Amino acid sequence: YSGWNAFKEDFIAELEYLFKEQKVDASIPFVVSDDIMTISNNIGQLQIDAIQDTMSMLNHDDLQTALRYLRNAKELDLYGVSNNLLLAEGFRSKLFYIHRNVNICRLPGNPKVQAAMSDETHCAILISYSGETEFIIEVAKVLKKKETPIIAITCIANNRLSKIADVTLRISSREMLHTKIGDFATTTSIKYLLDTLYAGIFSFDYQKNLDYKIQIAKAVDDRHSGYEFIDEDEFPQ
Repeated sequence: YSGWNAFKEDFIAELEYLFKEQKVDASIPFVVSDDIMTISNNIGQLQIDAIQDTMSMLNHDDLQTALRYLRNAKELDLYGVSNNLLLAEGFRSKLFYIHRNVNICRLPGNPKVQAAMSDETHCAILISYSGETEFIIEVAKVLKKKETPIIAITCIANNRLSKIADVTLRISSREMLHTKIGDFATTTSIKYLLDTLYAGIFSFDYQKNLDYKIQIAKAVDDRHSGYEFIDEDEFPQ
């Protein structure tokens, strides 16, 4: 920081965020004495809180910048570890149906190769809750040298990843790294941000994408339902 006043502003904002009262503990959302309906209600409330939390930190200018990078990119690369790769697969699947390919490397070492092969025509999304995962930081440094625009999805902290990235989208940051039952809030928060980015990409050419997606569904999807409300006899035009 440039001085005390600059530090103080961020420090107070972070304290206000961390000590804001929550209905459900993000790390331990239920205890041994809770019945199944209490557990169910707590998990539901936690996911609602996580999305609202993420929405409150979503900045219009940052989101617009991220979408501009995505729109201009010829190649979209996504980097993450563990469960974040499963969320990345869902993001890739959605974009696949509107002719946008997302590159995700799963094999050890390959993501660094992918980053080394990147350039300014690519756009990279890096997902890391802590923003301090060494593997992700190493990839970010390579991408920076290659002048690839970097979108970071990470926690509220001013971490190494957010310092390297060109734009940062913040995840709900109330889960402990280790002392927790599951990644309930984090998973919900990351999925919400990826869904928002997908929706933004979709909106670039809304009618064309909608028509094409319906056309493909009509050609390949043979599902039907006994629930009349969702069982379409004809696809909407």
